[in-house]
Amino acid sequence: MTKLSVAVVGVGHLGQHHARIAASAPQAVLTVVVDPDPVRGPEIAAKFGAPWVATLEEALPRVDAVQIAAPTGFHHALGLQALKAGKHVLMEKPLAATLEEGVALLAALAVARATNPGLVAQVGHLERFNPAVTALRERGFKPRFLEAVRVSPFPARSLEVDVVMDVMIHDLDLLRALVGRPVIDVEAVGVPVLTPYADLVNARLKFEGGAFATVTASRVARKKERTLRAFGDREYASLDFAAQKLELLRLVMGPDGPQVHPETASIEEGEPLRLEIEAFHAACLGLGTDGVTWDEGQEAMGVADQVQKAVARSLAEMSRV
Repeated sequence: MTKLSVAVVGVGHLGQHHARIAASAPQAVLTVVVDPDPVRGPEIAAKFGAPWVATLEEALPRVDAVQIAAPTGFHHALGLQALKAGKHVLMEKPLAATLEEGVALLAALAVARATNPGLVAQVGHLERFNPAVTALRERGFKPRFLEAVRVSPFPARSLEVDVVMDVMIHDLDLLRALVGRPVIDVEAVGVPVLTPYADLVNARLKFEGGAFATVTASRVARKKERTLRAFGDREYASLDFAAQKLELLRLVMGPDGPQVHPETASIEEGEPLRLEIEAFHAACLGLGTDGVTWDEGQEAMGVADQVQKAVARSLAEMSRV
């Protein structure tokens, strides 16, 4: 089988794992590591048995696909460069730093696909590949109300963006996927604590069709928590992302009347990032279609933008008190 030739661009905290997975993926070869840091780049490249180059321009002639894990501010320029060269792209979340840059990337993708219709462009919303999420979606669960919590201690990284684009966007994308309808109204509050940007945000989303969700994201918590609770018609689901655990309660008719039936889903554990990256490789080789599209990534950014604007309004109100 012909394997996909891959470049990993940016080998910081997350990018090093992109390199690790690409180096051991069954359908790909880590052909080159790209990073401008003359110490970090060669170190990670040597660790996973690939050459290092400082720029994407040097790597593009050697590869079929690029996995971009560089800081968000570079997504737009790197994505345009890869598309112009006709390469498949997996862009780490978020798709771009701004909605305008996301629009530009989608326009460039349309141009590139005019000559190469099979070009694959995906966004790294890895929670879509969490086995517990997969188990929930396979059950056809239809939520009416959802409550997502994603909090952790201060990370001392990704501080060029607020907690919405850094953390909450995972859940904004996932909630849209689970509900299957667009968000039509957003209310949110947030506060900066350790950075100039909002480090703690709580948002309330209303979806077309009547479903609601509350989302809390914090990077100033005492401990990590990544959970989702979803309530449907006579059923309730509790999901722990880190433990990859899904518990369900259903109201069923028993011999003595209605009963609450508990169930812990049987889940085959897996590394969500590996599942996401290997699905991208398969799509590039024409062997699958799983993955979050750039259109979906832009939609998640659109919701994030609404949350950020609502937070800005709430902060402005606080300053007037």
